[in-house]
Amino acid sequence: MEFLPEKKLPLLRVTVLVMALLTAILFIYSIPQYYQYIKSNCIAQSCTGFYNPAPGTNWLQNHGISPAEYSFAYVSIYAVFGLVYITAGTVLLWKKSSGLIGLLGSFMLISLGGTFTPIMSGIKLIHPLLTYLVQVIEAGGMTAFILFFFLFPNGKFAPRWSAYLCMTIIILRVPGMLFPSTIIDLQHGPKLFFGIWFFIWIGSLISVQIFRYKTVLTPLEKQQAKWVVYGVVMALMGLMSVSILFIFQEKAISAQPYQLYAVEIGVHAFMMLIPLAILIAMLKHRLWDIDIIVNRTLVYGILTACTVLFYVTAVWYTGLLFDTKNHVVISFIATGIVAVLFSPIKQHIQRFINRRMYGENDDPYSVLNRLSKELENPLDPEAVLKLVIRTIKDSLRLPYASLSLHQNGGEVLAAEDGEFFDECFSFSLYYRGEEIGALKLSPRSPGERFTVSDHKFLDMLIRQASAVVQSAKASIDLKMLAADLQESREQLVIAREEERRELRSNLHDGLAPRLAALALTAAAAEDLVEKNPTATKEILSDLQSTIRQTVSEIRGIVYDLRPPTLDEMGLIGAIDERIKELSLVSQRQDQGPGIQFSLNAPEKLPVLPAAVEVAAFRILTEALVNVVRHSKATACSIRILFNENQEHGLHMLIEDNGVGLSPRKNREKGGIGMESMNQRANELGGKFLVAHSEKGGTKITVFLPVNS
Repeated sequence: MEFLPEKKLPLLRVTVLVMALLTAILFIYSIPQYYQYIKSNCIAQSCTGFYNPAPGTNWLQNHGISPAEYSFAYVSIYAVFGLVYITAGTVLLWKKSSGLIGLLGSFMLISLGGTFTPIMSGIKLIHPLLTYLVQVIEAGGMTAFILFFFLFPNGKFAPRWSAYLCMTIIILRVPGMLFPSTIIDLQHGPKLFFGIWFFIWIGSLISVQIFRYKTVLTPLEKQQAKWVVYGVVMALMGLMSVSILFIFQEKAISAQPYQLYAVEIGVHAFMMLIPLAILIAMLKHRLWDIDIIVNRTLVYGILTACTVLFYVTAVWYTGLLFDTKNHVVISFIATGIVAVLFSPIKQHIQRFINRRMYGENDDPYSVLNRLSKELENPLDPEAVLKLVIRTIKDSLRLPYASLSLHQNGGEVLAAEDGEFFDECFSFSLYYRGEEIGALKLSPRSPGERFTVSDHKFLDMLIRQASAVVQSAKASIDLKMLAADLQESREQLVIAREEERRELRSNLHDGLAPRLAALALTAAAAEDLVEKNPTATKEILSDLQSTIRQTVSEIRGIVYDLRPPTLDEMGLIGAIDERIKELSLVSQRQDQGPGIQFSLNAPEKLPVLPAAVEVAAFRILTEALVNVVRHSKATACSIRILFNENQEHGLHMLIEDNGVGLSPRKNREKGGIGMESMNQRANELGGKFLVAHSEKGGTKITVFLPVNS
């Protein structure tokens, strides 16, 4: 829900500019007025415009301080504080006046700079109009303050009901600031009412900020919110610390003007963190280092509190134990106790904070030790990979982690854990110089980056885990290989049975009836040989024709089992004979010279296994048929080589200068013919590659291994 339409921003910009200018002028004008007010009215006796008790003329004389110096000291604190806030608001107005948040933030800072200190109280005594102007600035600053923290950093109310809550809080408080000491002023009535209002304001502000942070804000806006919350929290904690100290030591501090002055410096110094944090959040481009600052603040804040607690406890208990008033001895003993406890306490606090924010990135050895103990249990390879991923994810407190392995020329997701985010960082896994997979990790929150400690932790953990991953990968590869082997065996059995069934069908449905018919024909000829010689000759003539046709079919079946030319002429001769046949076919198709085939092969090959010979002949024949049918080439070269060195086997290269394969066919490795050639090569553990030729056509590379 947008608070202010964009078309109304110019009016708000003018209003903020006028109010900011008025505040700055009144503040500068108030400085000398307030200085004279303290000097004239607040030295000998307490006054309403100065919060601290009067030091008295005797105290000033005893310490050699004049009333002018005393007044100047306090006015300096207030003036520096106000100028810092006004300057920060002016910078924000100059840089970010184009947006609602920039305007609200600038006016909030400028108004706080003018009204947080009592420095503008001096002009209230000059004229009632100036008093009302100061009240208007205070009310406007409070309104901007409440709106700013409900809308920061995107200028929208979320959830929608927070707009009504925000307006209610403003209506209950701001009118009373315009008309103080009236019935509508919460501070003028019972303190319970003001306490309830304050509790509702702070509670709703915290709950709305948490809701916005979790569900609405972008990664950059989350970092901005962290900076502002950090600055406000640190300022309020400092203010509370000084206030608590003052409450417990009020009489002692009030009796010492120097200590009162130190309290004033502390209060205003802590409050200066707010404009600094807001400026960084709204003007700085890279905000990721806030997490480190928060980490160090928590560590040293808790450490300081523990140190003070141990010191005070040690002093009290030592004095009680020895019943002595020798504070030097007690302090010496307490200091020794604190010094001994300081280092282990710091280490435990640092480890506690780090693990809440970053996981166990400071202690990779404990993670590795825990992982190694869990790996001692018998686990499946998939469970091992899942364990590695879960360990890394939990150790760094990440929302998602996954592991991909390089298998079969691609990347396969092997394990994952957690909820997937759109943004992931990838880390490669290496084993003996070879990349075996990739680890993908989501950041702790969207847009966040891994710290230097995170990278050191991951570097060490990944190096150690790579051996575990490789072992699991090898087991998975063996399982896949066994599954592929079983599948290959099944395919071989199926193919063998299919061939047997086809052969049986050919023999049973084709040759068997024909041979039976031949027997009947021969018997009929035998019966007629004496009675009707002429009819017998006709029967024998038909019998001869049927026998020739049967022999032809038998040869076809035999050719399908193994081309006879391989036995008669050898592989090279059979290929050469096939080239001549296809050359004639191409001439008849083109009605011209046809395709010019060139064969580069050794005169004689070593003895090859029958399966290799058949596969080579079939692949080469299919490739040449494709050249004749589809390539539109004018030349085709065939090269055959037997390698006896590294890759022991038969190499074949078929290359033409035709139109080549279309992108789709190249992607799909062509049609049925290409797939058949690829299967024949793979069945023998060989290789079959199709690529574009440098001549512009297609190049087919085949390798068929031959075991020695």
